Amino acid sequence: MRRWPYLLVVDDDADFRDGLRTALEMKGYQVDDAGNGKDALDKILDKPPLLVLLDLQMPVMNGRELLQKLRATPETKEIPVVIISGFGFEWEAELMGAQGYIGKPFEPRDLEKTIAQLLRPRLVSVKPASQIEKQR
Repeated sequence: MRRWPYLLVVDDDADFRDGLRTALEMKGYQVDDAGNGKDALDKILDKPPLLVLLDLQMPVMNGRELLQKLRATPETKEIPVVIISGFGFEWEAELMGAQGYIGKPFEPRDLEKTIAQLLRPRLVSVKPASQIEKQR
């Protein structure tokens, strides 16, 4: 099975990461994970994902710090980030520069919908009708 697109799951709970990774891989995504913000940043700079699923409360570098670094770096500032956390609110996520917020615990359908909404514009480019006419 072709695994694409590439997502990064960042959470200090290894069981949560493993479960989410398995669920996303079953949907056809290529998934990597990290247990803290520093490891995630290293992975993102090495191989930028199309989307980051990010917990806020983590050791070494928390989710807020990672998101600040991503938004301050030209190569990573456009990577969509969805915060998945039991702490915080959707409006806080938006103020931090995230494109989505899913509260723990969550329904898998809610996460799937959020991922699809954020990835669709990055994966599908629609040509304006004027360009289609020129090709004929």
